Amino acid sequence: MSKYPALSQHKIPYKFEYTNKLVKLLMRISKTKPYIEEYLGQPLEVQLLRQAKILAITYSNQIEGNKLEERGVTRALGDKKFDPENKDILEVRNYSDAIEYVEDLALEKSKLKIRDVCDIQKLITKDLLSDKKQWGNIRTIKVDIVDANTGQKIDDVPEPHFLNELLTDLWKWLEDNSDLDPFVKAFAFHYIAVAIHPFADGNGRTMRLMQHLLLLKNGEQIARFVPSETAIMKTRDRYYSSIRQCKTLGSMNPIIEYLAECFAVSAEQVIESSKKLVKKSLDRKPKARKEKILSLSKQKKQFSIQDVLKILPDVPRRTVERDLENLVNEKKIKAKGDKRARVYGMKL
Repeated sequence: MSKYPALSQHKIPYKFEYTNKLVKLLMRISKTKPYIEEYLGQPLEVQLLRQAKILAITYSNQIEGNKLEERGVTRALGDKKFDPENKDILEVRNYSDAIEYVEDLALEKSKLKIRDVCDIQKLITKDLLSDKKQWGNIRTIKVDIVDANTGQKIDDVPEPHFLNELLTDLWKWLEDNSDLDPFVKAFAFHYIAVAIHPFADGNGRTMRLMQHLLLLKNGEQIARFVPSETAIMKTRDRYYSSIRQCKTLGSMNPIIEYLAECFAVSAEQVIESSKKLVKKSLDRKPKARKEKILSLSKQKKQFSIQDVLKILPDVPRRTVERDLENLVNEKKIKAKGDKRARVYGMKL
């Protein structure tokens, strides 16, 4: 007899193997951790976390058909006066509230309960479902897994009267696998929960946040910086095909490997982004700016302020003018011509 009879009855896989592909993907994730964790408690942390939140909200909602881009999401979150009838804006604000709730929940020492998942779904779907009974409650209606952007049916899901026993099996699986690799456990939970599809709406967004929550609960603070939703959105056809493959193969490997790849890609993108932020930050320091200008003076006999602005694109013009004036006063470079057409050169 199966250890998880309800999952077996509905042919929802709950087993996987540590294939070479999965191990390599987990190693890719592991390699990103030291670099990203270096920013915990550092000045850059706030900027990276803000960026991660905007990306997570943008792309987790876009997977479900939301049209707002990053700028629109930023504006929607900052605007105190917004149209409560605008579904896209409401989804964004709801998801922001849900992320904050998940971050708070991660700090609690108590074990996760089915009620916690329901509370997350309630925040995500607040004022979006006409039937209020479907907010924060296990669904009482029949639904399917559907690609929100194409309307294409992806898979059948269990009837409502099977959901309680399926969720009981899911929680038993979670307890039985408490010592599993945190990333594998979070990705596997994501899949099983989506396959069960316990809610009338918001299942994908809820389970992506549950993946995030499970990682935080297991001490993987890197998850706060890595919005893997960006990679999922760019390859969402593979997201849905991986879900289908799991049932066909009777294994969770397709979706676990896919989600691991998305997390690894997103983590590597965070590192690239953080390197650019560090460079930009350094460029804003007077000493670094002056060194760049002096380096330019060695490369070109004459240069203008426009040449300097090209090598310091993120620095305001007035700041560059002040740096040039200071270098002239310090007799490190020379200047000639009136202010508008002034050219500079290396001091001999």
